[in-house]
Amino acid sequence: MQLTTRLLCISTIAVIAGLAAFDLAYGRQARDHFIPNVTLRLAEAAGRGCLVTLGDSRMAAGIDAPVLHDALHGRGVDLCVAPLAIGALPISGQSMAVRRLIRDGHEPAWVVLGASTGTLLDEASPDPSALFGSRAAELAWSEPSDIFRYYPRFPVADLDRGARFWFARSNALSTYASVMWIKAQTLQDRLTSKSTKAPHNRFGSLSDMEALVATFRADATKKLAASDGDFHLDRWFELLRQISHDAGARLVVIEVPMRSSYRAEVVQSAAGRRYRDWLKAELARSGDLFLDMSAPDSITDRDLRDGIHLNPAGAKAFSAELGEKLAPLLEHPSSVVPG
Repeated sequence: MQLTTRLLCISTIAVIAGLAAFDLAYGRQARDHFIPNVTLRLAEAAGRGCLVTLGDSRMAAGIDAPVLHDALHGRGVDLCVAPLAIGALPISGQSMAVRRLIRDGHEPAWVVLGASTGTLLDEASPDPSALFGSRAAELAWSEPSDIFRYYPRFPVADLDRGARFWFARSNALSTYASVMWIKAQTLQDRLTSKSTKAPHNRFGSLSDMEALVATFRADATKKLAASDGDFHLDRWFELLRQISHDAGARLVVIEVPMRSSYRAEVVQSAAGRRYRDWLKAELARSGDLFLDMSAPDSITDRDLRDGIHLNPAGAKAFSAELGEKLAPLLEHPSSVVPG
């Protein structure tokens, strides 16, 4: 064997050994402190046979579990509430979260999924580099077969992205990097006094959230226009529905609260109404339910300080109203046609 070949082999072995050592040394710490894993553990601690609330940061901010529980209990529905909403996690990661919950032996009685117009429609397959931050949970919670949900043409036409996904999910590097990124970002904000220069909430600067409202609006409008009335549910939502049903759970999809200007431009648009009518019918065919909570009676735009997330008072009011409207659906799901 030539010297250069020998050195290459030694270097390759050293890199692999180094990655393995890093994974062993830091993997457990990363998994234990990773926010999605913490959220999952707390949801599992709520008990078995619970009502699981699911969604992105809008549901994470909007659900006050004790208030929701009390609102349901006050109307004769005695269910534990397990909040499993995780910020920045799309339907793919949300489906994995429920799957992981069920695999850990915590079958829900109901799954209440918070969504907004268009977020349950077909999504483009992500580049593996996008599975960072909270989305690193999609690596930590993935299963080998998920590669074909992300990249249906793998290995023929999507070999590169599929191979990179396969490598990323095989170790804790992305999870640890995401944990360290969050800690580094917090330290950077303190060192630069960023938190005193611009209003913040626990999801970031209010100016960033305002920009995100525009992104939600643009994405929803684009999806509705691209569908042209021919809507198709995302394959990850189909997985969520299947695993929920297999576990004996029923599914309720709710349209999450949004600012009045967003509702006028998206939810109440002609395309938005067509989408909502289609989604109701699609859910009904599988015995599931839709509940429009985009404009709750109990909150106003002032409760959405950053344009997206409910403040604590708004979350209590929303959770109480949601409990009131969910209770008759949970008691008599077959006889109620939600609005």
